[in-house]
Amino acid sequence: MPFLLCFSRDLYLSGLAQDIAFNPPPGDSVFFDPSIRKVMSSWTKQDRLVMTPYFYWYDVWSQAHLLNPDNSDALTTHPATLTGFSYKSVAWHKTQLRDMEAAGIDIVLPVYWGDPSQLQEIGLSYWSYAGLGPLVAARESLLAEGASPPRIGLFYDTTTLEKNLWREHVDLTTPRGQAWYYESIRDFFSMISPKHWAMIDQKPIVMTYASSFARDYDQTHVTVAKERFAQDFGGMPFYLIKEVSWALEAEDTYAWGGATGLRSLSVASLGPGYDHSSVPDRAPLVVDREGGEFFTRNWMRLLRMGVNRVMIETWNEFHEGTDIAHSREYGRRYLELNRQYADLFKARYVPPPIQGPFSDLSMVSLDFSDPQDSEDPAGLIWLDWQDGLSELVRRGGRLCRRFLSDLSPVSYLYFRVHDSFRWVGTRELEVKVWMEKTSDGLPDLEFDGSDGLAPLMGAYTLARIVRAERVTSGLTQVTYALPEARFMNGQNGGADFRLSKQEGDVWVYRIEVSTMPFTSPPYGILSSATLSPLEGDANALRLEVRGKSEMRHVVERSSDLSTWRPMSSVYLAEGQERGFLEVPVTQSKQFFRLSPVKP
Repeated sequence: MPFLLCFSRDLYLSGLAQDIAFNPPPGDSVFFDPSIRKVMSSWTKQDRLVMTPYFYWYDVWSQAHLLNPDNSDALTTHPATLTGFSYKSVAWHKTQLRDMEAAGIDIVLPVYWGDPSQLQEIGLSYWSYAGLGPLVAARESLLAEGASPPRIGLFYDTTTLEKNLWREHVDLTTPRGQAWYYESIRDFFSMISPKHWAMIDQKPIVMTYASSFARDYDQTHVTVAKERFAQDFGGMPFYLIKEVSWALEAEDTYAWGGATGLRSLSVASLGPGYDHSSVPDRAPLVVDREGGEFFTRNWMRLLRMGVNRVMIETWNEFHEGTDIAHSREYGRRYLELNRQYADLFKARYVPPPIQGPFSDLSMVSLDFSDPQDSEDPAGLIWLDWQDGLSELVRRGGRLCRRFLSDLSPVSYLYFRVHDSFRWVGTRELEVKVWMEKTSDGLPDLEFDGSDGLAPLMGAYTLARIVRAERVTSGLTQVTYALPEARFMNGQNGGADFRLSKQEGDVWVYRIEVSTMPFTSPPYGILSSATLSPLEGDANALRLEVRGKSEMRHVVERSSDLSTWRPMSSVYLAEGQERGFLEVPVTQSKQFFRLSPVKP
C-alpha cells in the first residue's frame, strides 16, 4: 500500500480511509508485538474508577493561556504558584500527578488538541505534542519512587474538527475525515508507552468532546478508527467514552457540564462549580462553589446511584474555574474533598437517606393556590428554568401556574422533591396533577428514571398516563405512573421531573407525588438479615445482609409497620454472599425490612 503525505489542505486524497495518510506517527509506541498485551494492566467495567481531564496547555514563559489578547488575566482561578507552570516542565507534571494520586484519581485524561494540521506546521496547538514527553517522564519518575500515579487516557478535544491550522471543517463521513479522526488518536498514543495506558477490558481509553464541531458524522469513523488502531497497536481497539451529543455506539457515555451539576450516565460527571468570568465575549455564568457544599452535595448524590465510573470536571481548567487542583484561591481543599469521596465511592458506600421533615412521609405536594411560607421547607417545589417559562396567574379566584409557549410550541414545568423525601435505588411513584386545559391532549410527564434508552440515560423517562378524570366542568385530575424512579436531580436545573405541554393552554393548580409500596419480587426470597448491637455505640445497630449477589438490597425502616422508608442499602457484588451496614437507632421502637432491587 503506498504511503502518502498530504501537505496542503487543498489536496484531497481519494480512496478508503486506510489509503489516506497525513503524517507518520510522531512517537515510537506503535506497531508493537501483540504479546505485550499479556503484561499490560487493565481495569474492567466492574471496577470503580475516578478520572479527570487535565489541561496542560499552560506555559508561564510564553504566557500561553495565562493572558487574554488584551493582556488581561485569562484565569478565573489560579494555580498555587506560577513557578515552572508549563507543559514543558517535567517537575510541573510530576507535582500534578502526585497531587492527583493524593486526590484519589485513577486516570488522567490530557486534554489533547493535536490533529494532522499541527505536525506539518507548528501552530498554536503544538503544545499538545510537546507536553506529552514531559508528562510521561514525570510518571516514569514517580513510578521509580514507588508511587502509584494515575494512568494515562486520552481526552480528544474535538474542537479541532473545526478549528485547526488548515481551517478545515472536517466531515467524518468521508475517507479524509475518517483518516483525520484516526490519526488524531493514533498520534497521541504513539507518544505514550503502553505501560502507562489507562485501559478498561484491555482497551486504552479515548474520551471525546462534543459532536457539534464535526461537519457531519456517522458510525463509520469510529468503526474505521478502531480497526486501524488494532492494526497499529498490537491488536487492541480503543475503549470509546463518547460525549452524549454523539448519536453513535460506544462503550460508555458521559455528558460534559458536570461542573455545573451532576450528570449521571454510564460515566457520571461532576465538579466543584463554574465561573468563566475571565473568558472574553461570553455571557456571564456562575455556579457558586458554596464553600465546597456544591461539590460535596453532588458527590453524595453520586454515591447513591451505583455508577462505576466518574469524571471529575475538571482537574485544572482555570479559565472556567472548574479546577479541584491546588490553587491560590482554595488551597488543597478540593483535592482533599475529592479523596474523601473517591474513597467512599470505591468502597461502594451508599449513604442513608437524608433525615428531615419529609423522611417518614409517603406523599409530598405543591399547591399553587396555597403558597407556603418561604421560611418553611417544601416537600415539592417548582423550578424556574430557561425552557420552562411560565407565569403565576389567578383563574376562577384561585392561583395557578400557566405554561408560556411564546418562543416554542413545546414548554415545560420543572419540579424537584425535598432531599429528605428521597430513597435509595429506585422506587415506584404515582404523580397526580390537577389542571385545566383547552385542548383534548394531555401534558406528558418525563421523570428521572432508569430507562437506559430514554434521553440522558433515563433522566427524561416518559411516564405512563394511568387515568384522567373530570373533577369539575373545567378541572381535570391526571394520574401518572413512574416505574423505577430515581429522582436524583438528573434534569435541567437539578429537577426530578417535568410536565411537557405541546398544544393549547394548560393551567396547573396542584401536584402530588406519592411513593408506592414495594412489591414482593416474583423470584422468591432473596435476602435475609441479622441485627446485633454495634460495639461501642448504643445508638446504632450492626446489620448483616445475606442475599443474592449482583443485586442491591435495600433496608427500610418503619415505626408502625404501615409506612416504610428506605434508609440505606448494600450492594452484593459477583461472588459476594454477605455485606454489612450500620443503622441508627432513632426511636425506642422501630422495625426494619430488607428488599432486593435491581442495582
